[in-house]
Amino acid sequence: MKRKHLFLLLLMVWGAVTGLRAQNEEINQKAQAHFQRLDSISKHLENQLQAQLNELPADSIPADQLNKILDHYADDWDYALFWEMERFRKDLGADTGQEKESEGEDATQIFRQIIKIIPKDKKSGKKEGKKTPTKKVKVTKARTHVESIIRWGLNNTMDPTDSTGYNNWGSKYISLGLEAQIPFDKHGHIQGLLGLGVMWNKLRPNGNFYHRVINDKVYRTQYAHTLTENKLRTSWLYGTLGLRFNPGKRFSIGAEAYGKLHLTDKQKLAYKDNYAAYKTSEKRDFKATRMNYGFTVFAGTRGLQFSFGMDILPYFQNQNFRLYQIGIILR
Repeated sequence: MKRKHLFLLLLMVWGAVTGLRAQNEEINQKAQAHFQRLDSISKHLENQLQAQLNELPADSIPADQLNKILDHYADDWDYALFWEMERFRKDLGADTGQEKESEGEDATQIFRQIIKIIPKDKKSGKKEGKKTPTKKVKVTKARTHVESIIRWGLNNTMDPTDSTGYNNWGSKYISLGLEAQIPFDKHGHIQGLLGLGVMWNKLRPNGNFYHRVINDKVYRTQYAHTLTENKLRTSWLYGTLGLRFNPGKRFSIGAEAYGKLHLTDKQKLAYKDNYAAYKTSEKRDFKATRMNYGFTVFAGTRGLQFSFGMDILPYFQNQNFRLYQIGIILR
């Protein structure tokens, strides 16, 4: 009989100890979850405080603004700690001593308050502290730069007193040079142009005419044989000064003045006589105006423009016609 009572007593003690262990394990799990939530809330509030402090000016921090930030931080921390402790007490089943509401309403209120404090990245399962990088658009200021420039097109003399004139399609020009583009605003919408280069003009008379110098004057004269080639090439050193507008990313329009200095002349003739071909090349002064100047207007894209230009002074010293040019500009 005594053995039976002893066995029952041991069984009761074992059950009590087992129950206490299970209860302690449940309390430990709830306490661990409670401290993890407190740690998450603490880190979030610290990061929020650090972000607000970084926005303050470094040279002088207003005392009233700093006190306001610290007061908000303390209020948020007390508010979050209060609701977390209320939640922890509810989990343990302890009585708070306050007026009890229905369990469903109290749990819902606590959950809503805690969900406002816990960071958004915790709720979405992302790691704290890693923010989505924002792409910053870096606006670079337009700078002065130098680039090559090519001009090519057709010459037109338009001399109303001369019935022969020049072949427009056979009279061409080409120039090679460098150009500095100087922006007048940070976006480069308005640019100053400063250029320097070399130009070659070619004039091809209509019919069987060629250029001939008589008494320091140049004339177009009928040749004795039938010419298969007759062209006069003149080289110039030129400089430009202009202004260009770039209202859009691609469109460009502008105007420039130019001055050019005469360098050399060379005339080439070719003809056939008695089934034999002859070629002559004459390099001499064909009395082109020593210094000339004019203007050019252009429009197109930033890299390619159509241009129109004209000389102010006559092309030759003893003649009245001016030189007009229609072509393209490659920048």
